[in-house]
Amino acid sequence: MSATVFAAARYGATDDSSATGLLVGNISYTYSSEQAFAKNHLGSDVGASLYNESTEISISGVVKTKATGLVPDIAAVLTLANSSADTLAADSKNLFTTPTSGAGVLVTGATLNRVNSEFENGEVSAIYKPLISLSSPAVLT
Repeated sequence: MSATVFAAARYGATDDSSATGLLVGNISYTYSSEQAFAKNHLGSDVGASLYNESTEISISGVVKTKATGLVPDIAAVLTLANSSADTLAADSKNLFTTPTSGAGVLVTGATLNRVNSEFENGEVSAIYKPLISLSSPAVLT
């Protein structure tokens, strides 16, 4: 079913079922950085450094096709339609570092839930680090 929206605000999530295997019910982007502080002789903060910023991405929803299940493997690179919806570049939007070529979204974990009287559902956790290129991974065995 379609929706008719009378607003300039974003409504609903973009379909990411081909990338995740989920009918996306919720997707969130959490932007963070590490911090270091310089203290003077009294222990007061007189300088600050924010560095190593990243975006943590959480996706949850109902598994679209029971025979396929969750799509991404851990350490898979995801291309999410929600990241570029409305040309926002949501992965890097609130970070201060210009992303390196090949930076992308990396799957760090997943959860699959089978419940007695509900549809099978799942969650995918991922991270975006703007200075890490994901274009040429090496697999060690």
